[in-house]
Amino acid sequence: RVLSCGLKDFCAHGGDTGGTTGDKRVPKIASVVGILGHLASRHAGSIKQELLRMFRESLGSAREQHKATVPFLLQLALMSPTLLATVSPELVDSLQPPVLNQLHQHFSALPRDELEGVVGVVVHLLCHTSAGALRTLRFLLATAAP
Repeated sequence: RVLSCGLKDFCAHGGDTGGTTGDKRVPKIASVVGILGHLASRHAGSIKQELLRMFRESLGSAREQHKATVPFLLQLALMSPTLLATVSPELVDSLQPPVLNQLHQHFSALPRDELEGVVGVVVHLLCHTSAGALRTLRFLLATAAP
């Protein structure tokens, strides 16, 4: 419920990964991160499953809320190293060629500056991921030069 409410609020306020300091979304996303951080101590598995489910469901959908899911999840990961560490190893495992193609289609319609912003966020998150870093590096190398 926390993730669903957070995503709805994220969509209602523009749903981008940059420039989130000028509106009321910051406290709401901060609240979502705080609640999930608190719940992670006892329910990390459930939170991880829900984050991954949201990611998978968003890829094949044209619904506006689903289009904002990946940027929403990226924003959560930026704000919470705990959430990033919880989900990053399994996320890397799920990035098989069909999923990568769906991500490409999902983001190919974005204007260049927004796409560069998303790429910048992903690179920042990769640089700050310690859990599964070797697996992530292997994935990047295998994907770049199969």
